[in-house]
Amino acid sequence: MKNKFLKLILPVRRKFLNSKIRSIQVSPRSRNQLECCTGVDYFCIDDQANICVFTKNDHESSDRWSYIQHCDDQRYAFLLFPGEILYINDKIFIDIDTKLFVRYTGAYSEGSRTRLICEISFNDTHKNISECIALFPVRGRKQERKWRCAEIDVGFMSGKSGLFQVRCTVEDGSPGSGNDALAISELCIARSDLMAKARARTFKNLRSRNELAHFSQVYKHKMYSKMQDRLSDAVEGRDRPVRRLKGAIERQEHNIQELRALDDELPLKDESAYAYAHRLLAGFIGRQPPDFSSRLELKSAERPLRVLSLCCGAARIEAAYSLRVGDRVEWTLLDINRDLLRMAATQFAPSIKVDLVEGDVNCLEPTGEKWDIIMCVSALHHVVELENVIGFCHKSLTENGEFWSVGENIGRNGNRLWPDARIAANLFFRQLPDRLRLNSHTGEIDEEIPDKDYSVGCFEGIRSEEIIDIINSYFVPLDVHIRNCFLWRLVNLAYSDNYDLQDQEDRQWLQQAALHEYQFFTNGGRGTELFGVFRK
Repeated sequence: MKNKFLKLILPVRRKFLNSKIRSIQVSPRSRNQLECCTGVDYFCIDDQANICVFTKNDHESSDRWSYIQHCDDQRYAFLLFPGEILYINDKIFIDIDTKLFVRYTGAYSEGSRTRLICEISFNDTHKNISECIALFPVRGRKQERKWRCAEIDVGFMSGKSGLFQVRCTVEDGSPGSGNDALAISELCIARSDLMAKARARTFKNLRSRNELAHFSQVYKHKMYSKMQDRLSDAVEGRDRPVRRLKGAIERQEHNIQELRALDDELPLKDESAYAYAHRLLAGFIGRQPPDFSSRLELKSAERPLRVLSLCCGAARIEAAYSLRVGDRVEWTLLDINRDLLRMAATQFAPSIKVDLVEGDVNCLEPTGEKWDIIMCVSALHHVVELENVIGFCHKSLTENGEFWSVGENIGRNGNRLWPDARIAANLFFRQLPDRLRLNSHTGEIDEEIPDKDYSVGCFEGIRSEEIIDIINSYFVPLDVHIRNCFLWRLVNLAYSDNYDLQDQEDRQWLQQAALHEYQFFTNGGRGTELFGVFRK
């Protein structure tokens, strides 16, 4: 193997190893579990991890952990010697979003001439078959001062449960020398949205000891101690007893009985299931998005305004605003689709000045023309050149101008749900009767909400995750409302027509959907829908 970097290989199946060699139990801890609503398992190696080593060598468990001196940051690492296999005793459930992260190097600054190989495998405990997931080479002879890191998407094994193993071998098949060992500082297997949290939880005891020792020493330094002494002398401070915190602070759950009852909420005229469910959600949240229409009416009452709408499409929303403000607002509508612009034109009264512009929003350049408001209705998640577009908006607004983002998708790229939201949504979705899970696109009854990346074949959600940060880098938020973790996927075009809002049972299902969304959101779920007013 000539490539000195990561080498991924296709799964190679072999029967589970049954070698008669010695086992060292490195740590007794039982399986890790993140404290989240789904109870998804994860594993991170540390000095408390539930692991064991199969070895023919004489290395005991006390030899397994060491600070790697030749690396710049000298991390604490687990040592695995040639011919040994590290077994993770925790059975891991693989989700479609599960990743594997590893940080590794050679344990000693000077190794032998031949390179070590770190092989990571997964044993499907149901089928009792092991698959090689990846091979990582470790440089021979003088080791680098930097750690090697790699992340692997193991979602292709979604739905499987099993055990991971790490094997250390020598590239030429020899037993290696006394200077050969693999050092693993991090090995974490977790859902992508929980990876950072899982990694942060490692080496808790070690980090805690270091943290306590560090700050106990730091605050004795004169930079801090002089002020502390002056304050103590001024108030004649004295020593006081310190008590330990007793018990954990329990998370406060929302009492469903205290929520506003919406059982009798009837639909509005021509209201869709999507609109009905989101109106219920707004009622639960108790806070409405910015009222863009009223804001436009108030601002245009002071003086005439010029408004630019980017990616306007058929301009439904803009035309509705125009009905309220009349000829006090002059509109510029930009879209790449000429047919949609023609449709938009017919929705404005003849007395309203409307400038229709066909063009690609990604290619906008400031021309010196100014607008009082630049708005975008749920379209930025189709834009590739976000920095260029938002920069154009900033340069093309008047001195006190505003940028409006109306119903923008700022969730996961590709219009996918975040992993925790997907799991929570499917918990509810599976309870729905078959008739409400009929997918209008496929004609089939879905068991789960499809987890498809829509950016693969088009620009749907191409850079959704970056939108809010890019807007905030150019503008100051005035009124921002973010909501909707997964409700939109329960009532989008695939399923919305399944609901008859004149049927009480269907309305109750939508009420429960909105309530499920609300409870998830208020317990820390990430909203994906942005309504915001921003200023320069």
